[in-house]
Amino acid sequence: MASVPLSSLQLIRQARSDLAPLLADPLAAENFGAGVAGIVQLIQRACQQSAEVSLATMLLELDTPYPIRHAVDVAIVAELSLNNLGQDAMARSSVLAAALTMNLGMHALESMLAEQTGPLTPEQRAQMQAHPQIGRDQLRMLGVSDLQWLTCVEQHHEAPDGTGYPRKLKGSEITFEARLLGLADRYCAMLANRSYRRRQLADSAMFTTLNSGAGSLDQKLAQLFLSTLGLYPPGSIVHLINGETGVVVRRGKLDSTPLVLALFDTHDQLLPTPVLRNTADFDFTVVNVLDSRIIAGQMPLDSIWGVAGKA
Repeated sequence: MASVPLSSLQLIRQARSDLAPLLADPLAAENFGAGVAGIVQLIQRACQQSAEVSLATMLLELDTPYPIRHAVDVAIVAELSLNNLGQDAMARSSVLAAALTMNLGMHALESMLAEQTGPLTPEQRAQMQAHPQIGRDQLRMLGVSDLQWLTCVEQHHEAPDGTGYPRKLKGSEITFEARLLGLADRYCAMLANRSYRRRQLADSAMFTTLNSGAGSLDQKLAQLFLSTLGLYPPGSIVHLINGETGVVVRRGKLDSTPLVLALFDTHDQLLPTPVLRNTADFDFTVVNVLDSRIIAGQMPLDSIWGVAGKA
């Protein structure tokens, strides 16, 4: 009997599960590069099957430890953005591999910071500043020779105005893919709740990301990022002007007018049957974004998008 193909949600869960041991002990991997390549394929399959569900895992699948979840989240954003740009799967795979391993040089520190309540110590800050170069060197030691992969890891914290690290590169010295990775890194970090920083809601995270480092973000990259994710990416929980609350299930005609599956009525009671709302209609305008944790883990993603597809 033929096996049932994994859903997009299952593929992302598998990617997270497979990445955890690779990052925890990369030297134990029989072939580190091949292991990462396998995870890249899982993410690409998930995004091809459902970009919406893949993005929704960033907001609604929160059980995985932050360092692993964050790496996969950034890879999802990179995959969809570069696909939107028209890059072929092989070219995208190098950038996804970089997304998954960009913090290899500070994996232990990243796990510590996820729980730390106080500011970084001088030693931690120094390690933070050095981790892109340390990560690149570790990858080379592990047998990685893909120049795009290595360059993206080394440059993902550089900034066009020269204020980044570790080499304070400027302008065209930084590759487009590394700048995209850095943008996705900042955006996804803002969506996560950390012990030392409250998470931002999706619309606020987008505004902050696109307006950080005034003048250092080129319009092509900003437009690509916004057109890929929208102001309210799938998985965002929004309150509508008619009093209903629902989950964004896919993009609308504009970045600010997504299609929303209404789940709760004006009294916050679960609707007997979810209703698809087009927020381009004034009666269903998005009023504000709510913390996605109010339904995270409470409603199966596959069932939400199954209902949305039939609506």
